Amino acid sequence: MRAPRTYLDPTMLDQARRLEAMTQSVRTLLPPGLRDHCWVGNIKDGVLILVTDSGTWAHQLRYMQREVLKQMKAYHGISARSVKIRVRPVMQAFTPRPGKPLPPLNEDAREALSRAADSVEDPELRKTLRRFATQG
Repeated sequence: MRAPRTYLDPTMLDQARRLEAMTQSVRTLLPPGLRDHCWVGNIKDGVLILVTDSGTWAHQLRYMQREVLKQMKAYHGISARSVKIRVRPVMQAFTPRPGKPLPPLNEDAREALSRAADSVEDPELRKTLRRFATQG
């Protein structure tokens, strides 16, 4: 099995690292309450795109646009002409409600899982299938 990072395009990883570095620079300018709610989304056509998770934070960011542009030029050589602020609410993690426990597996299902475990070559999958078969 390949490591997850091998599926990613190296240029995308470089871009993500650059955006993260710029985000850290921008955050040094911001008041403590705002820092965790702002990140650099992109720089495109001379426009620095800042993303925040609420309209309240976006309002505060608008007052700091000039300082942010100066910081980007000084530390990253970015000569953006303007700042665009986008509001993107953060998705809340899904937490499933506890449901009824599943009924135990019948003998046929256990045997099918055991046969499936015997037929696979991947040791991790084989181990998992055998565990399911015995927990039934």
